[in-house]
Amino acid sequence: MKRKPVKTSQVIFLLILLMLLAITLFFRWQRAEDLRAGTLVPGAEETAQAPEAPAPETETAAPEETPEELPEPTPEAAGEPAPEPESEPAPEPQHYTIDENALSGPRPDPARYGESANPSELMALLESDRAKNLIGDQELVWNPDIVLFPDSTIHWYLDDTILVIVWQEVEAQAVGTFSEVFIADGSQLRRKICEDTLFSFDFHTTTTFAQQTNGVLTFGGDFYYHARDCGIGVYQREIYRFRPDNADTCFITAGGDMLFSHYEELSSEEEIQRRREEVQRFIEENDVLFSLCFGPILIENGEDVTPYDYWWGEVRDRYARAVLGMMGERHYLCMNLNCGTIGTEYYNLVTLQQATDAMMRRNVKKAYALDGGQTATTVLGGELINPVQFGEQTIISDVIYFATAIPN
Repeated sequence: MKRKPVKTSQVIFLLILLMLLAITLFFRWQRAEDLRAGTLVPGAEETAQAPEAPAPETETAAPEETPEELPEPTPEAAGEPAPEPESEPAPEPQHYTIDENALSGPRPDPARYGESANPSELMALLESDRAKNLIGDQELVWNPDIVLFPDSTIHWYLDDTILVIVWQEVEAQAVGTFSEVFIADGSQLRRKICEDTLFSFDFHTTTTFAQQTNGVLTFGGDFYYHARDCGIGVYQREIYRFRPDNADTCFITAGGDMLFSHYEELSSEEEIQRRREEVQRFIEENDVLFSLCFGPILIENGEDVTPYDYWWGEVRDRYARAVLGMMGERHYLCMNLNCGTIGTEYYNLVTLQQATDAMMRRNVKKAYALDGGQTATTVLGGELINPVQFGEQTIISDVIYFATAIPN
């Protein structure tokens, strides 16, 4: 029988099978060796080769819908009245000071003067923030229940730095002119001497001084130069006269305070020199600007200290009187007691004790007597307010005045 010849393709196919079989056997042998050597964990290759299972699909929660916030009902919608808007607090007034060497104060605003016979007009003004800032928690002497002198009116001036109220009452059967003053700074209580020169003879009336000084309120002074060598005279911080043995002295400080020195007997030059040195230290330590030399001291720490006798002022005789008083910090009460019109029941003059009694009834804490008679004058904004003894002002050497501090 004749054999069929083997085809080449069949041979190639057999060879491929043999090679595959050999490769398979080799890998099986290699795996067995690895297992024995511990370098292969059973099932590792399946794990490595297995495709990763897809992560289970999770449903994303939809964001919660936030309900819209409804506006709160307005008071008007609820039938209630709408609340008033809060008012902003008034700004603090600017603080001003007058130079101690200035020869006059700033010019006051004419529009800020007022006059009325009706107390309610003034009371409305006193309720303003401007007035309250000056008054603070101090108690006014003025009140609407005061019985005014017949046919008289109330006068006033008010700006951010000064409040002045001037009125008249029947006092000791005479005409009492009272001026209540609040100032924002002690520099507003000032002194003016004629020609701004010590011992000048060029005297003026109080009204003329008021024009020269721009004083809101101008008050007759101590008439320091009237042939009187008395008290401890201080001007622009310097002692110009030293007679502590014959008059009480009122020192005025830069802060507007009134400080007192009682007269005392000094028997030797050594005592006088020692006392002068003490006073100089006192002036420096207390910031004293000037002094008033007439007196006496009438009220000290709220107590009546009026002497029965005194060097000056005929204390027990009847004259027109002038008193500078202090109620509290930068709060003053000035008083003139003058006679009324001739032939009326008010044509009377008073003793110094009656003047003290009038100030005590108004709770004055400190009071000092100034020159009386024709010097006892009150001028507001250039207008003489009080009746003057003998019917006309006399010319004098000096005044006290209260000025606005608002610069022009």
